[in-house]
Amino acid sequence: MTRLEVFPVSPDLPAGPVGLRERRREQTNVEISETALTLFERKGVEATTVGEIAQEAGVSQRTFFRYFATKEEAALRDHWAFEAVLAAGLDQLDSDVSPRLSLETCFADALAAYSDSASIPCRRLLRVNRLVKKEPALRAVLARGSVPRTAALVDVVSTRFADSAVECSDLQIRLAVDVSVAVLQAALETWVDRSSTEENANLPEIYSLARGFARA
Repeated sequence: MTRLEVFPVSPDLPAGPVGLRERRREQTNVEISETALTLFERKGVEATTVGEIAQEAGVSQRTFFRYFATKEEAALRDHWAFEAVLAAGLDQLDSDVSPRLSLETCFADALAAYSDSASIPCRRLLRVNRLVKKEPALRAVLARGSVPRTAALVDVVSTRFADSAVECSDLQIRLAVDVSVAVLQAALETWVDRSSTEENANLPEIYSLARGFARA
């Protein structure tokens, strides 16, 4: 089996014609990330070095650092891709409804990309989050970024609702962001847990349930 068969080209490649150089760069990116995940699953984050990841991926350490700043970031590649999908959906924020409903609708629409549990994006996201659940080092990386990400989300929502007919204070917007993110995180963690016993656990469906429970 060739390396290309082991590491299929990422589905995140841009639509339309892609140059050979860009495709090779994307392929290397995927290979490094997949290798980091495999070694972390086998040995744990702390016991794995960048040198080992680079060697297993067939690249130099210098090449590794062209793609990722740390070994943890390499493993979290598909989590960042997930967040990018969510961020892209914020263009559809509806300022004619409440900030929370608008955010939750955007999140629900974005999660449609993860409705097929057998798809490559779904399997990769699940694999990463299973590892995050048991690895403090990965959780620490995500925790460090949570404050600036939340602040950025508050800014986006505030800007969209600045001229809205829906009256909402800065506190309401902050609460809308905090609650919406918490509901999404609860759904994601529940999906990871259920996937260990349910073959077709569905992230969008679990998120829909979480939204309902949060409003009960």
